[in-house]
Amino acid sequence: MKYIFILGNNPELSKAEIVAVLPQAKTIDSGKNFLIVEHAKIDCDKIINRLGGTIKIGIVLGKNPEFGPVLGSASTMSEGKRFNFGFSFYGQKPSNIGMQIKGKLKEQGIASRLVTSREPALSSVIITKEKCQDFLVGSSFFGMTCAVQDFKDYSRRDFGRPASDALSGMLPPKAAKMMLNLAQVEADQIVLDPFCGSGTILAEALALGYKHLIGTDLSKKAVSDSIENLEWLTKELKIKGAEWEVEQLDAKKLSEKMNETSIDTIISEPYLGKPMKGNENEEIVKKIIAELEELYLESFAQFKKILKPEGKIVLVIPEWHLHGKTHRMNLDLRLNKLGFKRLDAGNLIYKREDQKVWRNITIWKK
Repeated sequence: MKYIFILGNNPELSKAEIVAVLPQAKTIDSGKNFLIVEHAKIDCDKIINRLGGTIKIGIVLGKNPEFGPVLGSASTMSEGKRFNFGFSFYGQKPSNIGMQIKGKLKEQGIASRLVTSREPALSSVIITKEKCQDFLVGSSFFGMTCAVQDFKDYSRRDFGRPASDALSGMLPPKAAKMMLNLAQVEADQIVLDPFCGSGTILAEALALGYKHLIGTDLSKKAVSDSIENLEWLTKELKIKGAEWEVEQLDAKKLSEKMNETSIDTIISEPYLGKPMKGNENEEIVKKIIAELEELYLESFAQFKKILKPEGKIVLVIPEWHLHGKTHRMNLDLRLNKLGFKRLDAGNLIYKREDQKVWRNITIWKK
């Protein structure tokens, strides 16, 4: 079957995540905000809940909008009730196809309501609240949405958790989930987050079914927040059979407390430096970069000791975008000499357009 994945705000990262979760998928077509793959039948709801960077999943019906599939859907779903439906347009201007099909449904004796929005595409919020069937229209595809991202669930885990800290817990749950998926780690393997902050990565790992989790942080408050959040999530989701522990420990001293080659995978967002206002000069940025390079290199030296052979690291490395220039840390060659091979192409960016510091999600192998 052919499936359409409607991607989030960081499309290259979203595509990489889909490939990691569905390694057997064959890419048929892709664009700025979509990916079409061929794959054996999938459980759309299960996959959308697994992915962090996909907004919708749809089934490809053809290349151009047709009345037949909409009528079939209306006949099946309405069952005497009003059929709510809408169209989402990608890479092209919205057309009046919705009104045309609404007229044809009326001719067939089917009561319907066309759901629209100010944007070309219906959001997952509108689709969920209006309980409507969404149809996807692109320049080369026509499809029917089979699952949308659960915005309420993400909001609950992000803003509903009991403990948070703007300084140590700013990683969005969606980004954390994407990092976990990129690691391609098995559920029964040991995962370490050595800069756990408020426990976002650990929490998303618990939600995904990982069984052995370790979190450490230099901050006593971060440790306390992580424990409180993980205890809360365990009760909220009624999680059983998972083992986790969080303790206060400097990432530069991990090997003093952990056994050599005892960790399968490390997934983390280290300290990214002070928040940028946008008026910092180049000398300030260079000073921040020098300080962070030392932290990252010392941490990787520890990772080498505790990570199992062939073990993976998925790590956020910041890059600064100020005054029309991009500033990056000089790490690749030094980490190669340390014994790590970089697996990504350097294009897995998680950002908002207004951000001065972008998250470059990197993948390494020992």
